[in-house]
Amino acid sequence: MRTDQRSFDENEWTAEERARFAALGAERVPPPQLEQRTVTALRERGLLGRRSRISPPVIIGLLLAASIVFAAGALVGYAAANRKPAQVPERAVASTRSVAQLDSGDSTARRARHVVWY
Repeated sequence: MRTDQRSFDENEWTAEERARFAALGAERVPPPQLEQRTVTALRERGLLGRRSRISPPVIIGLLLAASIVFAAGALVGYAAANRKPAQVPERAVASTRSVAQLDSGDSTARRARHVVWY
């Protein structure tokens, strides 16, 4: 950017220019139609899409569907928690105990001290 070395002198302006400058406010307020014209121009160029709004019936439907899914999940979880375990035949229990005893070998000869750290 070029800097202008000339100093600003108020006397360079005519009386009419000074009056017009004094009439300007510190901030210029754009006309009310400017926003609508800008949005329309941007939409025509494809730079701004339509605003998509979700209607209240759609929101209510989505909330209802989410509530139904939540309630169904709660019922399935409750039913799974209250389910009784299947009966295991006695023969299967005896065989697993015998396998565990065979695997343990002579546990009295190999006593070890275990420390549990919290």
